[in-house]
Amino acid sequence: MSENGTDIAGGRILVVEDDPSAARFALIVLGERGGFDVVHVADPVIAVSRIKSESWDLVLADLNLPHMSGLALAEQAKRIRPELPVAVITAMVVGPEALASLLRYADEVLQKPMPPRELITAAAGLIGRARIAPRACTAGKGPRRPQ
Repeated sequence: MSENGTDIAGGRILVVEDDPSAARFALIVLGERGGFDVVHVADPVIAVSRIKSESWDLVLADLNLPHMSGLALAEQAKRIRPELPVAVITAMVVGPEALASLLRYADEVLQKPMPPRELITAAAGLIGRARIAPRACTAGKGPRRPQ
C-alpha cells in the first residue's frame, strides 16, 4: 500500500531526467513512497536503448532533455513498444496546441512542480490503464488515448 492509501501492483518505471534534483525527487516519490521499481537515466539516447532491451511499465521523461526532446523520446518509445505508456513532464506552461502535439506520442503531460501524491497517482493510473488495455482490445474496445 502506498502512502496515499491506494493499492499499487507496482511496476517498473524508467525516469529520463537530466536535472539531478528532479531525478532524485522522482526516485524517492515513486520508488520509496510509491513502491515502484524505478530506474533513472539522464541521457535520452541511453533511455531508448534501454526501452529496446528491457521491460518497462512506464516511461516518465522530462520535456527538455539534452540530445533529444522528451517528445522525440516518446515518439521513439511508441515506435519500439506501442503499448508502453509514456508521460512527459515539464515546468513550462503548455498551451492547447502544444498539448495536442505532445499527446500525439505521450499518454499524459504532467506539470512541474507536481505534489508527490499526484505523481504516484498518475504513475499508477497510467500503468493500470496499460495493463487493462490489452484485455479491453480483445473485448472489442480499443486502448484509451487522450484526445
